[in-house]
Amino acid sequence: MLNKVLTALIDQPFFTSLFIADFLVLLFHRPPFLFSIVMVGGLVAMSMYLGQKLQLFNK
Repeated sequence: MLNKVLTALIDQPFFTSLFIADFLVLLFHRPPFLFSIVMVGGLVAMSMYLGQKLQLFNK
């Protein structure tokens, strides 16, 4: 499972850098409230996109 995630992140370097930068800014920096809501929304959207793309738990 971890191998699938890492392969998907390596295949899309722009998406990965955007995801990591967004996560680290929210984790270590305190942006203004409205901007942080937009950033969290973007992080959720990127996570949902990655979840749909990988489909880790197929039945």
